[in-house]
Amino acid sequence: MLPAFAQLPAELRLGYAPAPGARRIITAAEAARLSAQHGLPVEARELCVERATEKLTAERILAAMRQAVGREDVRLELVDYSRYPVPAGELEFPRTGLGAPPAAAATGVLLWRGRLRFDGSRSLPVWARVRISAPGRRVVAAANLPPDKPIEACRLRLEQGEWFPFADQPLDAVEAAVGKVPRRWIRAGSVLYARMLAPPKEVERGAAVEVAVASGGAQLRFQARAETAGRAGDVILVRSPLNGRRIAGRVEGPGKVVVDANCCKPDYAGDVRGPDR
Repeated sequence: MLPAFAQLPAELRLGYAPAPGARRIITAAEAARLSAQHGLPVEARELCVERATEKLTAERILAAMRQAVGREDVRLELVDYSRYPVPAGELEFPRTGLGAPPAAAATGVLLWRGRLRFDGSRSLPVWARVRISAPGRRVVAAANLPPDKPIEACRLRLEQGEWFPFADQPLDAVEAAVGKVPRRWIRAGSVLYARMLAPPKEVERGAAVEVAVASGGAQLRFQARAETAGRAGDVILVRSPLNGRRIAGRVEGPGKVVVDANCCKPDYAGDVRGPDR
């Protein structure tokens, strides 16, 4: 820096600053022009301008990560991070820059991409490799769980440990799975998630059901046998004991089916027609 330039206000802009890590050369002629422009003694000397930078520290990175995590129970272990110099600015590690580990490596090392904001809207990419875990509980199948068979408590176990806290959360109480049915075959040792289970069917195929038929203001009730299975709200088929025909009805609850005779009528081939048009 030319000594004469020290007389100028610090906030005065003389030109564009170089990008972080780059250098800008101010020629002797340009330095002389700037000196004369601001009434300074002219010194025809070449200048090298470089932006002040610093290296990131583990403490600074962990502080930015904790702000993004927002949970006191999450454990962060910094394994490695970008070592190149960066300008002064605001360090950010958004959650969107963090990938999720595969299920088999729930506490493995993850790459977390961040950025350092400087000069208003400008930013530089930074990165870190980190292990992230939090204490928790999860329900695990203690035995094979076949589909469409209600789950019993003796076929489950509850595990406690530390896992990645931001993935799809497993069930954390045995009661949340007992009585429900797997949507597909679940092998012993598998972690259970809500999406893997469904409520049990209120009506099973071949079971006796109570059918209520509404036609205008009249109602008829009789016992029938379910031809198909279903849960509450599902439309199933029941076989009428009066004429042997199949009738469509909506499951209202365990062993209960409601038929709206004003809406649908049975087909003589055994199928169900929709509303008359």
